[in-house]
Amino acid sequence: MKTLLKIILKLVIVLVILVTIFVVIPLVLLHKKTTAPVEQYNVQSETQFYTNLDSELEEMITDSEEDIIFLTIDEAFINRAVQKELSKDNPKYLDSTYEGEMEYSYMAVFGNNVGLKGAWADLTDDQVTITAGADYVSNNGKVLYQTGLEIIFDIVLSENDQYFLKVNKIEVGKLKLPLKSAFKLANFIINSLTQKSLNDLIAENLSFGSFDYEEMSFTVGEAELTDYLYEIDPTFAALLKVIYKENLLILDLSEEGFDISLNLGVFRRLLSDLDEVPFDRWESDSDKAAFMAALAMRAASNMITDPLDPKINLTEEDVNAILDYTLGDKVQFEFPLTFMLEGEEIEYMFNSTNLFVRMSGDELSIHLKMTLSKTDFTGTFDMQFNLSSNVSMNAEGDMVMTIIEANIGEIELDNEILTMLFSVFDESLMVDNSIVIPKETLNKMFEGSGIVFDDSYVSGGELIMHFGLEQ
Repeated sequence: MKTLLKIILKLVIVLVILVTIFVVIPLVLLHKKTTAPVEQYNVQSETQFYTNLDSELEEMITDSEEDIIFLTIDEAFINRAVQKELSKDNPKYLDSTYEGEMEYSYMAVFGNNVGLKGAWADLTDDQVTITAGADYVSNNGKVLYQTGLEIIFDIVLSENDQYFLKVNKIEVGKLKLPLKSAFKLANFIINSLTQKSLNDLIAENLSFGSFDYEEMSFTVGEAELTDYLYEIDPTFAALLKVIYKENLLILDLSEEGFDISLNLGVFRRLLSDLDEVPFDRWESDSDKAAFMAALAMRAASNMITDPLDPKINLTEEDVNAILDYTLGDKVQFEFPLTFMLEGEEIEYMFNSTNLFVRMSGDELSIHLKMTLSKTDFTGTFDMQFNLSSNVSMNAEGDMVMTIIEANIGEIELDNEILTMLFSVFDESLMVDNSIVIPKETLNKMFEGSGIVFDDSYVSGGELIMHFGLEQ
C-alpha cells in the first residue's frame, strides 16, 4: 500500500513539476502589467497638430515670403492615430453608452475573454518605445491575467542621411530574450491572438516603410515613401524625388515628437511662368474623329499645293487638344485634404491642370500647374513644372524633344532629376537629355487622320509636321 502511495505521490509531484514548467512559469514569465494612455484617446490630442497644420498651410497661401512648413507630430497625436486605427472595427470603445461591456474597455476583443488594450508609443530624443498590452478577462469582467510586449527602437541616422529604427530590445512579459528569439515569441503570441503574423501587422499599419527581419530594423526612406506615394498619385512620387534630391525635407526627433520641416516656398510659381492657352477640349471619340477628319482634309489640300514636301501646321490649340485627350487623367490629379478642427471640417485641395504645351519661335515647352487651395478661403499656393525643348524626329520616326532647360519654381531640374521624374511614369521616356515619344505612340495620337509623320519641328510658334500617307 505504501508503495502504491509513493507511486501516486511521485506521479502527483511530476505532474506539479510539469504544470509548473509548462503553465505556471510561462504565465509568470509572460505576465506584464501595462497601462494604455487612455487620457490621450480623445479629439484634443489631434487639435494642436491640426491647428498648426491649418495655420502653416494658410500662411503658404497668403504670404508670398513664407517658405517653410514646420510641424511636430507629438506622442499624443501618434497614440490617438494608432488607437483610431486599432479600434476602427469596435464602435463601442470608450463610448459611455456601452460602459460595463468588454468592448468598452478594449480596442479589440478576441473570442469572449481576450481583450487588446492597444499599442502606444513613448518618445525620447534617441529612442521610440512601442508597448502593446492584452488581458484575459473572466465572464463577469474581472481581469485574471495580463501580458504585454515592449519593443525599444534606437533612432539611427544612416550614411545617406535617412533615419531608420533599429530594434534595441524586445521584452515579452518579463522575458528578456535575444532579439530574434524574442521576435519569434512575439510573432507566435500575436499570431495566436489575431491569426496574423507580426510582419503582416507591420505591413498593414505601416504601408510606407519596410521591416528587415535580418537587421531587425524598420526603414522609412526615399524609396519606401516614393512607392507609397506612387500608389496615391505618380505626380506626388515625382515631387518627393525632387524634395529628397534638393534636401528640402528635414526630419528630427525630440522628446516633443517628430519634427518635420519642409521647404515648399522654393517651388512657388514664378511670375514669368506661362499660362495655359484656351482650347476646345474633346469630350468623346467622335470629337477626336471630327478633328482627324478635318486634319486629313488639310493634309490632302497641302499635298496638292506642295506634293514634293507635304506638311501640316499645328497651332498651340491643336496640340493641346490632342495632348489633353491622349493623357486623360493619367497626369492630372485632384487630392483633397480634410480634417476636423474644433468641430468644423477643414478642407484643402491639391490639384493640377493637365500637361499643356506652349510654343514660341522654334521652341516647344510643356507645363504642369499645381495648386493648393482652401475651401472658402481667398488665395492659392501655386507651383508649375516647366520644360522647354527643340523638336525633331529620328530615323525610326520617333519624335525627339531635346531639352533646353527645366524648372519648378526656383529649382532647376537637371537630367538626373528629370530622369527620376519621368521614370515614375515611364522608364523609357528619357534618353540622355531628350524625351523620346515612340513612333507608335505618335501615330496613335493621330489615329484616324490616315497620315504618318517623317519629320517635325517648331517654327513661328507652330508645330510643323511633314508626312506621308498611311500604308
